[in-house]
Amino acid sequence: MTSHTVARWTRRGSAALVLVLAACASAEKRMNQGLALEQRGRPADAAERYIDALQKDPSLGSARARLQGTGDRAVQEAISESAALAATGRAAEAANTLLRLVALGRDAAAVGVRLALPADYAQRRRATFDRAIDDAIAHAERVEGSGSFDGAVSRLERAASRWEPGPAQRAGLDRARFGAQLGWAEAGMRAGQYRAAHERARAAAALFGRESPEARRALALQDEALRRGTLRVAILPVGSEPGARDKLPDDLVPALNDALELNHWSRAPLFVQVLDPRTVRGAARRHGYARQAASLRDAVELGRALGAELVVRPAIDSVAVTESGVREARRPARTAAGADTAYTMREGRRAMRVRVTYTVVRVNDYRESAEERVWASGDADFRDAVYRGNPRELTLTSRERDLFDERQADRAGRELIDELTRELGLRMERDVFDRLLRDVR
Repeated sequence: MTSHTVARWTRRGSAALVLVLAACASAEKRMNQGLALEQRGRPADAAERYIDALQKDPSLGSARARLQGTGDRAVQEAISESAALAATGRAAEAANTLLRLVALGRDAAAVGVRLALPADYAQRRRATFDRAIDDAIAHAERVEGSGSFDGAVSRLERAASRWEPGPAQRAGLDRARFGAQLGWAEAGMRAGQYRAAHERARAAAALFGRESPEARRALALQDEALRRGTLRVAILPVGSEPGARDKLPDDLVPALNDALELNHWSRAPLFVQVLDPRTVRGAARRHGYARQAASLRDAVELGRALGAELVVRPAIDSVAVTESGVREARRPARTAAGADTAYTMREGRRAMRVRVTYTVVRVNDYRESAEERVWASGDADFRDAVYRGNPRELTLTSRERDLFDERQADRAGRELIDELTRELGLRMERDVFDRLLRDVR
């Protein structure tokens, strides 16, 4: 065995020893915490610390002995507490107390300690859970007239998931949950809270098959909530403010509007009905603002003409262009007349950061929301040439002449336009729809 191998094994052994010592120290700490909790009359909490200690160091015999004794006391205490709660009509609390006892027994068994349970424990537990289920159903029936549905629904769901209902009890809980969810949805309809009503009616319908009378009733209410709550929205084409227009590539705004119309505005969420973007764009052109941003008055007039309740008014109002890693090289050339001259070739990376600002206009009262902003960035390689005079006067190869060709520059910038279009489209879709949903009650 080499000295290198011995050293490696020594390091591994030292690391393992450190871990063992750390686990032992941590186990002793949990053990001491358990002893302190025992002295304070909290056997269940003490038992949990002993379980933690045994998880870290299964060989800790003192923790195992303490867990057995204090765990058994915690069982008796929990059973007595549950019986007292049940006797005073607090059936749900009584059931939850036994659930904590179940968890303690499971954790203790996982470290090899079986807690002692009274002979009639199974019957007590079943009776306690049965009473808690009955109380949850009765509570739901009482609150239907008071409108306090949220607590009733939570209690029924807890009963269904935690208190081990049998088939008949589960059917009763489903009927009670249906009544509470549907009553909650109907209360939402009366209050004009259509999104909430829609969701609660959906939850009610899910409790039964779609063809059942109960589900059909809930689905009809869901449809009515959607009909009443849906907003008709006209989203104007993205325009550009004068300060940003000169910095934008010519193709960016048309490409962005095409992408929004074809790929994004068609994915509106429930409760948002986006009017046909082609119809909106045609109306915008007739009003004379196909590229520039519409004014508030123009947006309201267009919204009224289209029958929209809301109009989204977006415009690009900030453009920042930066170049990085720019390399310049002076290239000799000749004019057509034979004179010696030179031009400069430039190449590097060009980045563009674009901001779209939009507002949401309420057509019926001319109210306009605060401005919302969406940013996107893109970058791409560029390669061009600069000449102080007219580059057409130069005698150049076809490859050199391409450096001065604006069409070549446009093709090079296509990557940047595509990236900006993709990023702005996705971000505007998410941001605008989230903003519109805030106007749905």
